[in-house]
Amino acid sequence: MAAGWYEGELRNLILQLRCHPDRRLLHALTEGLGAALPNDAVLVPIPGWKAESRSNPLPLMICRSLQRTTRSLLKRSRPTVGQHHLNRQQRMTNQRGSFVVDPGVAISRAVLSSEERAPELWLVDDILTSGATALAAMDALNVRRMTVSGVICLGRTPLGRTR
Repeated sequence: MAAGWYEGELRNLILQLRCHPDRRLLHALTEGLGAALPNDAVLVPIPGWKAESRSNPLPLMICRSLQRTTRSLLKRSRPTVGQHHLNRQQRMTNQRGSFVVDPGVAISRAVLSSEERAPELWLVDDILTSGATALAAMDALNVRRMTVSGVICLGRTPLGRTR
């Protein structure tokens, strides 16, 4: 699910939010996403690749704006390069194996897919371009028997544009 296409004014707003967080603006952008989410959804923000002090704050801010249970289950397992200059195949290679489930996080049986009615896990990121980052994050959760129901983002790159 995306609030809209990552172009024009929405693109400008997302880039602005990265540098100058504005809770009211973010709430306006996520309102429709929250209405479409199940009430018992568990949100998993995708961590950035930069040092925490320089990291993109939007995935966690989106989770807070959506007011659903949030679990920071993932961490980066290795550094990756910025993807803005990479094509789709290069992005897939760059992200492959770049996440693990954080061993310091206690994982209740309630988030494991073997449960009869496990809550829905939703990955959260600010922008979805090729899907490489989301797929790598999902793979890390799947290895630990957690099933991802979907991805939530503010902006989705229009089909056919991966740069």
